[in-house]
Amino acid sequence: MGSRKVFLALAVIALVATAFAQGPQQTTMSPATTATTNACQSTFNFGSGQTLFNFCVSSNGNLVQFTSPQGFEHIREGQVGEGYGICDRTANAGYFDYADEGASGNWNSSIVVQSGGANTFPLKITRTTSDGIFTLTQVFSSNTSERIAKIAMTLKNNSGVSKSILFLRFADIDANNAHNGDFMNEFDYGFDSAWGYNSFAYGLALSTVPTGTSHDGRVWRTTSAGPNPCNSSLNVPPTPFFGDGSAGIVYGFTLAAGKSTTVTVEYQRF
Repeated sequence: MGSRKVFLALAVIALVATAFAQGPQQTTMSPATTATTNACQSTFNFGSGQTLFNFCVSSNGNLVQFTSPQGFEHIREGQVGEGYGICDRTANAGYFDYADEGASGNWNSSIVVQSGGANTFPLKITRTTSDGIFTLTQVFSSNTSERIAKIAMTLKNNSGVSKSILFLRFADIDANNAHNGDFMNEFDYGFDSAWGYNSFAYGLALSTVPTGTSHDGRVWRTTSAGPNPCNSSLNVPPTPFFGDGSAGIVYGFTLAAGKSTTVTVEYQRF
């Protein structure tokens, strides 16, 4: 790992350690406190052959499938892991949902708002933690010409006190149909991105949209569970890394009482 990566990773740890118009359809999903899901609530299909770009989103706001080009899947292989994690460093409390790779069990039901019905944009999924302290709102969209799935994530502090936050987006990347089944990919990361790929094949990258919020890319060795948002430095290998891996973006910020912060992650085939 280069000194530049180490410096920023340490800096992040040190720092923190629209409703839609026209009568949108609103659906309250089954409580996520009882089970995780990798089922597709909405699926988005574009192009064919080399231009094919398909992805799907669960009712809990997990991006659990990303196919591009035709015949090459990069997430929905084996144990499906993708999602989000929050660490309230002020209270030493964690909240997360990574589909098959675990959930913290302290979330209320998801609320899906989708004016055009399933499989259409705009798509907004809102979840509040069971203690009422945080609300996470995710808005999904796409850039079909660039083969990008975009997730704008707004975290609101509903409490009456300021909170020191670590917030992450995580994906168990299994590029190129899990490298034809052996789950071995090349991984690396930078300040704004993290990615998995195979030489002479395709890859999938997570990148943050430019933001003033402190952040860093991250790579993990894949285990049976996703990263602990309050200890996301576990299972981080030296990079570049070849193996069964995962990738993500970790953000660090302070969230004042009643305030919110928005960060945006893009998934892109390359």
